[in-house]
Amino acid sequence: MPIDFTPTSTVKSAKRTFTAPITSAATFDAAIAALKAEDNPLGATAYQTSGETIDGVTTAAESYRATIEYVNPLGKTLGAITITAPGRDAYDTIIAEILATTAITQAYGADTTANRNTAKDSWNVRLKIHDPTGENYYLSFTRKDLRINSYEADTILTKVDTWADGVAALN
Repeated sequence: MPIDFTPTSTVKSAKRTFTAPITSAATFDAAIAALKAEDNPLGATAYQTSGETIDGVTTAAESYRATIEYVNPLGKTLGAITITAPGRDAYDTIIAEILATTAITQAYGADTTANRNTAKDSWNVRLKIHDPTGENYYLSFTRKDLRINSYEADTILTKVDTWADGVAALN
């Protein structure tokens, strides 16, 4: 007879959908940088694991996507390149390189221009947060929403919600 799993805690998740997508990568970065600052607004604290000190806020995963479209003088999109980068620095570098590569643009025709379609950009960052109570949880940011995952205490959700209420880009 198989042995059943016994639940040990109640893990919760919640989502905040923004009224409008974040349009600026700098604004997106600023919200994340505030959380990673030493005096972070959620009071995250460093902790010890296997004799190693772990920062109170760490990046668990990130991915950035951009689209460059090749458009003729009539406004018709002839083709597109979509890039995915593992971090913001790589994202900016790859976009600049593609836009500067005239051979790609000219391959679509002499009058073609390369345009960045920022409406198709996507930014995804997942942060691991260590609460002063000892609980770890995750905040996942995109241009359109913020998710909190793997928390147990409702006070954590309240703390994140109160912080997000004060950040214009997250409303």
